[in-house]
Amino acid sequence: MGKRRFKAIAAAVILLLAAIQFIPAGDRNPVVDPSRTIYATEPVPTGVRTILESSCKNCHSNETNWPWYSYIAPISWVVGRDVRQGRSHMNFSEWAGYSPQKREEKLEEICEQIMNGDMPDGKYTLVHRNARLTEPQRAAVCEWTEAVR
Repeated sequence: MGKRRFKAIAAAVILLLAAIQFIPAGDRNPVVDPSRTIYATEPVPTGVRTILESSCKNCHSNETNWPWYSYIAPISWVVGRDVRQGRSHMNFSEWAGYSPQKREEKLEEICEQIMNGDMPDGKYTLVHRNARLTEPQRAAVCEWTEAVR
């Protein structure tokens, strides 16, 4: 490949990367009514709340902390999709909107997902090492979900 062709391809790639920055990743954080959150609805011990805040909140609430890379396409699309999926599956900010049966199911799922190692998501813990759960943390969350159910 000639030097001229390489430069043309490189320029096209740079232009494409610049152009995709204008494609929005979607909504960011909707307004949160504190009275509808899991913390207002369920008794959450401080230790468990700390775990939920550090390992679950970014994908499962409307209070996501958006890191710098979540504004750069195409990474922003992946992060946005993951947050939308997490919120649609379970949203701590909208906990009061779930029926009592749905809350019980979600609490059971929380324990199952963390004990199976399915949550927090591997992509998330790859970047956010502090979100990884230890066995005692997993046990504390499961004990809490059992007590609340």
